[in-house]
Amino acid sequence: IGLIMEVPPYKMPSLKTILKKTWARTKDFIYIAFPIIVGGSIILEGLLIFGLTGLFAGFMKPLVSDWLGLPPLAGIPLIFGILRKELTIILLAELFGTSNFGEILTPAQMVTFSLVTMIYVPCLATIAALWHEFGFKKAFLTSIVDVLLALFLGGLTFRVLSWLTL
Repeated sequence: IGLIMEVPPYKMPSLKTILKKTWARTKDFIYIAFPIIVGGSIILEGLLIFGLTGLFAGFMKPLVSDWLGLPPLAGIPLIFGILRKELTIILLAELFGTSNFGEILTPAQMVTFSLVTMIYVPCLATIAALWHEFGFKKAFLTSIVDVLLALFLGGLTFRVLSWLTL
């Protein structure tokens, strides 16, 4: 017995419709996301130039080192990864002076760092888009839940993997 489906006739959208929709989405990115990305990058570079990274590392130590089991400096890429997700790995390599993460992190720490980075708040541009689409309250609540879930699962993962001696 076969499946019978009725499919409505599809029409090719006009070029005008395509361009209009494309511009609407591009405009949102240009006006909302682009300034956040550029501004965040400037702030991050300023902190690196003025050597304020130690201040952030000390502030994050109880959460980053004690709960997640990561080196204190690993908290900085997690903070600034909110600005741009790809910054987490790049900044981790820059802060520790190596791209060979096996020299600075154990396998359990690598998995923990990766898991937290994947789950916690999406980049600031995404948060801005959520705010634009759903309002401040839902964007804020979504971000808080993401951070709490990432931190909880990260700490739990580190403990389980350490217990398994990974």
